[in-house]
Amino acid sequence: MARAPLSIPVAGEATTVPALLDLLGDAKPGDILVTDYAMRGPDVRDCDGFAMLARLRRVHPGLRIIVLTDIANPSVLSTIIETGARGLVDKTSPKQELLNAIHKVAIGRLYFCRAMRMALDGLCERSAPPPRISPRETEVIRLFAEGLTVSGIAARLSRSVKTISRQKSDAMRKLGLSNNAQLYLYARESGLMPSGQTRIRDAV
Repeated sequence: MARAPLSIPVAGEATTVPALLDLLGDAKPGDILVTDYAMRGPDVRDCDGFAMLARLRRVHPGLRIIVLTDIANPSVLSTIIETGARGLVDKTSPKQELLNAIHKVAIGRLYFCRAMRMALDGLCERSAPPPRISPRETEVIRLFAEGLTVSGIAARLSRSVKTISRQKSDAMRKLGLSNNAQLYLYARESGLMPSGQTRIRDAV
């Protein structure tokens, strides 16, 4: 677990996956983990960042994860987000960038540093205007961009999780989007961010 800026309380640090899991034994929903994408461990699978993130999400579903990485491949970054990361910060970023990420993720937002945004921006490049989506689908996308999960959107709108999941999937299919990272970036570029929310591009 990476060291956070001094103004942020730090519960502990770990340098291997087993030590990290032990450290997270008392983790509560909403706690923030700042982690390298790949950590050392006795099992080669511990060094697989995707597997580590998936395991963390399975064991601690309420944990808010910020990933430190120097990866610039948009497909890999997209999959990291799909696997459960709430924030992406380049390892070479100044400490203030990490502090920004922690504050944003702490209030339920997603946060990508400037380098990560530049890498991800290509995912939403489109050669033609997107097709129309329904008002309800638009509402679901807007709330997703606000940082809510499918179950959180269902609770907010008093609809079933199945209905929200279908509306989100239908919107993505109509828009030609294949994952949550692309959907988030579409919402940003389409002006669907809540009026009081800081946009990713302006968050640093």
